[in-house]
Amino acid sequence: MKSSFLVSLGYIIWLLITIYIWIIVIAALISWVSPNRNSPFVRLLDKLTNPALGFTRRIVRLTFGGLDFTPLLLILVLYFLAELTRLSCFYIGHGAQPLVILPLIVFCLVNMIKSLCWFLFILMIARILMSLIQPNPYNPLVLITYGATEPLLSPLKGVVPKGPSNLDLRAVLFLAFLLLFDVFVLNNIMEVTSRWAARYGAIA
Repeated sequence: MKSSFLVSLGYIIWLLITIYIWIIVIAALISWVSPNRNSPFVRLLDKLTNPALGFTRRIVRLTFGGLDFTPLLLILVLYFLAELTRLSCFYIGHGAQPLVILPLIVFCLVNMIKSLCWFLFILMIARILMSLIQPNPYNPLVLITYGATEPLLSPLKGVVPKGPSNLDLRAVLFLAFLLLFDVFVLNNIMEVTSRWAARYGAIA
């Protein structure tokens, strides 16, 4: 009975955090289209998200190319907490030792980094395509993509030449680095962490 309650509690907390993550995503997307701040729906979103976003910005403000990515940072932290809570309650509820939380922290951190890598992966793919089709540089999507990726690629400026048809080789190299980092570093860490968790009774 106790184990069943713990598993259910973990799932409920995970679900509530996941719902709040989607609220933040919706609020961030809406902010890109300059909404009417007096709209009841927008005001509700502001009331729900501003306290958490304000707290996060006071600790660390994540900006790239003049763009505020603090909501992304908050989403990653909430995702980490949601997964850690769900997995900890699940495994401890099924008889694992409480110390299983230690490898689960590492597991969830790596999972969070993998999510960030795939977000950057999508941005780099978009930048590569934009370098080939050369869209309107003042398009909001183009500004966001270049603003978010240029700080990461600036160390390669002047070192890596333009590719054929204006292909952005800097983005290609960074994309290759992300893939290699994910496959050979993050995946291996997750495998080792899974074996570590198994020592405390966390059996899938």
